[in-house]
Amino acid sequence: MSLLRVVGWVYCGLALGIEASHVGGAMPRSEELIRAFRRVAEGREPYSSVLVLAKSEASKLIEMQRRLGLTYLVEGQLLWHDILRPFTELLEGVKTGPLTRWFDNNLFYKKPIIVSNILRTTSILEKYVFTDLLSGVNWKLILPEPYTFYRLSANQSYSRWEDLVLDFAGILVEELKTLAGTGPALLQLSAPCLAEKKLDTDQVETVKESLRIVKNGYNGLLMVHLFFYDASNAFPWILDSPADVIGIDPFVTAPELIRGYSFERSLAIGCVDARNSHVESVEEIGYLFNSFAECVEARAYHLTTNTDLEYLPRHVADAKIERLAEAYRILGGGLS
Repeated sequence: MSLLRVVGWVYCGLALGIEASHVGGAMPRSEELIRAFRRVAEGREPYSSVLVLAKSEASKLIEMQRRLGLTYLVEGQLLWHDILRPFTELLEGVKTGPLTRWFDNNLFYKKPIIVSNILRTTSILEKYVFTDLLSGVNWKLILPEPYTFYRLSANQSYSRWEDLVLDFAGILVEELKTLAGTGPALLQLSAPCLAEKKLDTDQVETVKESLRIVKNGYNGLLMVHLFFYDASNAFPWILDSPADVIGIDPFVTAPELIRGYSFERSLAIGCVDARNSHVESVEEIGYLFNSFAECVEARAYHLTTNTDLEYLPRHVADAKIERLAEAYRILGGGLS
């Protein structure tokens, strides 16, 4: 990489205001942890053994991100079988349905079957997040965006889908309140269904209302992450939503379709591809970042991954995080 190119990127990064870098989703489990979950499923080990191992891995992951200088740290969500599962298993009114392909990936989730109005009757997140590792940490939590939860469920109860979306938003707020004092500084709502196709006016208004419910009940920064589909499908209305940060997937978004937009919040650009084992060079990350940052004028910018890193082997995911942090430093935002 030429010195001239590096200097140019540093100047561009400072000028554009790159304020943060973080991982855009759940982390992969190690082979050891995968085997431990398998032994538990077969009845050969107690669940407590998985908890000990997962907590150890989460602790090491947090320390790695801290050492690398990422702004918001994830604990990996290693206990989550899929992003919907804690709610599928623990909400009243929901039954666990069949294994279903997760979009166009070689991963599966258990479809939530909505059999009655959903109710929260027990704490959920405290059973799935190692909050004791996060005291004093600027951390990030990834949860399903309410409309996406509805779209990925089978609704057999609600006569109005809008009520399911708003009820789920309220449940997220209730859960976040249980983390008071140790809650996340940044909450990412993963929202691929908002970008799958253009929503109609009624759908947009319901989504905005659900985001207002979450934003009004949560004290940290709210990020809506659009991935797997072209983010332009959610433009321009998403820029007027209550979110503090809008995340886009540049690997599936056409830059010319979002060129010329501006908004007074932050744009997170997923310049590291979590669905490809190729570890990007700093040059590749910088080029992709600049090509999209020049299209949309935002108050500031974040560097992130385009989606969860759980699609990759753990050692590849770790290498991508290291490269993300290196690019963040070169672009002017990270540790010197």
